Amino acid sequence: MKLLIICPIPIEFNACRSVFSLKDIRAKTRCRAARGTLQNTEVYIIESGPAKARSAAETVSGINQFEPDLVIDTGTCGGLSSGSLIGEIIISEVCYEYDISGSGFPRRIIPEMKLPSAFEFLSTNDKDRILRKAAEFGRDMNYFVKSGIQASGEYLVQSLAAKKNLHSLLHADGCNWETAGVFIASLKNSVPPLSIRIVSDLGDEDALKTFRKNAKKSSFELYRFIENLIISGWFSDFMESWRLVSSTKKESMPDTVLP
Repeated sequence: MKLLIICPIPIEFNACRSVFSLKDIRAKTRCRAARGTLQNTEVYIIESGPAKARSAAETVSGINQFEPDLVIDTGTCGGLSSGSLIGEIIISEVCYEYDISGSGFPRRIIPEMKLPSAFEFLSTNDKDRILRKAAEFGRDMNYFVKSGIQASGEYLVQSLAAKKNLHSLLHADGCNWETAGVFIASLKNSVPPLSIRIVSDLGDEDALKTFRKNAKKSSFELYRFIENLIISGWFSDFMESWRLVSSTKKESMPDTVLP
């Protein structure tokens, strides 16, 4: 199995490379990249740079260069729900590209915003079982892991008003700049995408200060958790369930990104 992991910024890339003990390689686009093997799983990581355009471009490039079975969107995120805690890990079932209108926060959800993760193609039983297993692994490592929704856009959420607006409209648990780009590129190229992110700030007026304080520590915690998922066979379990998804559903992946 081959995993392509997108790490948007240097703090996240450095943490991932260190935790996984990866070796630097040359990416076609000259972005930093590294590779290694964990428990019979080939792992490739790329530092995409921040925001949707860069993450989408590097996802496409990584898919073409490494031909992964699965693309993983990773990194830090802001916590949007009222009970959010620094250090909680969110595995996304769906991403909403909330700034697609180009005019700030949306007043309503339009279909073009919704981008499914690979979990949305699994049977309900398989999805629930695999997500529950991830939560149990997290509990064993003293991490709180939950499934939820990521809001992705390049408007920086750093006020209670903005946070409440996004959460009330999208019911999103986290927000970040890149997931939408990774999902669009993966879905358009018929490669299943997942998103696993860790909360490093709470989307309030202290968001930037809190992010700077927690980003490095949170990144190491995230990639230790992902490393445990790889070694434990969690991704292999996911791929076994993915193989049971009908070819019709798999072929519909590009169509889920509405023009």
